[in-house]
Amino acid sequence: MTDPHGLEIAPLLQTTLEIALVAIAMIALLAPRDRRVGEAVLLIALAVLGRIAMAPLPSIQPVTVLVMITAIRLGTARGVSLGILTAYLSNLYLGGGPWTIMQALSWGSIGLLTGILANRMVDRDNELRIGSLSGYSILMAFVFGFMVTLPLTLQEGVSIWWSGIPFDVLHAVGNLTIITWAMTPVDRTLQWVRPDLNRGLTAPSRQV
Repeated sequence: MTDPHGLEIAPLLQTTLEIALVAIAMIALLAPRDRRVGEAVLLIALAVLGRIAMAPLPSIQPVTVLVMITAIRLGTARGVSLGILTAYLSNLYLGGGPWTIMQALSWGSIGLLTGILANRMVDRDNELRIGSLSGYSILMAFVFGFMVTLPLTLQEGVSIWWSGIPFDVLHAVGNLTIITWAMTPVDRTLQWVRPDLNRGLTAPSRQV
């Protein structure tokens, strides 16, 4: 199967991968034994609606930053879940295809990595380190850009990845802007909704 991004994948393999990813995301969302599913669902909805609303802006969207804050405050599993589910739910409106698999894998991987590094993203008082998060969000924009084009890069060479660098720069600028203006209010809202949230810490078009 060939999609508008140039990615080719057999229909049966695509279906199998999509079912597996959605199943993993649902398990990651529901498996943790806590009462924070509501907050996770709220963040997923915010990520989906935010991505759709910002779709006219090439590669600028809130998903990467929301994956990060979810992994830090609600745990690694919920960060992975948000990344995967947001890709599929938002693409129901934006248009889905084989490329959705790579978007889901990329955002899910960012959730996993952020969860592992979560303790480095907060200070001793469990307040967010905005400086660290800003630098990390810039790096994750380029990680995302590399991962979503990896199949094509392996097939056609580094020029595919290189041609998408401008989209990665826009992604990075968007992440930095969102962190600067919205990360602290979102974090405070989460902790107001559930004051004990801190206990959740756990250690190819390129347009997104």
